[in-house]
Amino acid sequence: MSLLDERLDKNVPIPLYFQLKNLILSDIRAGLIPAGETIPTEQQLSEHFQISRSTVRQAISELTREGWLTRRASKGTFVTEPHQTAHYIHSFEPFYQQVERQNRKPSTELLGLEVLTATPELAEKLGLENGDQIISMFRRRLSDGVPMVTIQNYMPYSLCAFVLGEDFTIRSLYELLMTHPQTQIDSTTSVVSVEFASSDDVRLLQIKKSTPMLCFHNVSRTKSGVILDYAFSRYRGDLTKFEFIDKPKTGLPH
Repeated sequence: MSLLDERLDKNVPIPLYFQLKNLILSDIRAGLIPAGETIPTEQQLSEHFQISRSTVRQAISELTREGWLTRRASKGTFVTEPHQTAHYIHSFEPFYQQVERQNRKPSTELLGLEVLTATPELAEKLGLENGDQIISMFRRRLSDGVPMVTIQNYMPYSLCAFVLGEDFTIRSLYELLMTHPQTQIDSTTSVVSVEFASSDDVRLLQIKKSTPMLCFHNVSRTKSGVILDYAFSRYRGDLTKFEFIDKPKTGLPH
């Protein structure tokens, strides 16, 4: 039975958009509308179910926000791949652990690791003197091969030189810093903002320019207040949802 063979029940107190949403979702989950295939147009659904276009649009919009459908201009509305449902990220848990807990395969690509001379802006962010050496690390992290986030870290070379000998395709920076007494993170201050994807986001995360980005600027400190890490992360907003849980003395995953 196809979607256009089904009916809505207008005699029950369940919103029509919600009934339609569940019919579409049931067909997707049952494999009746495979990933990559289009669903019927808004006009077809409106005419078949005898409901308004706005009702149809509400059902489709919710499924799109939840990651089941994607709209392509002039081409239609497509069922997404199974892995393209939202990833819930906890604010205190390392990326690898979160992805594995969702039965997905995490991976990291190290795009840059080098020693630089701090610019005045970076020196200020890290509490250093102009001209001090810093470590710059840039990574892209993936879930089941899907790019999810880029992370840029800056650390004082004088405290964190040991990170240069590590393999960050398999190691967590956050966990590594916690293994050394002088670099144990006691607190992280975060500023969160929402932006549209930049040209670098489009290229590195394989997304459209209209995709919203969840952006985190984090400053991590030791118990004595020394800044260990200034980082900014850019998560693709179409596949990522954050769940913030109050937990003492924890930082965002690095």
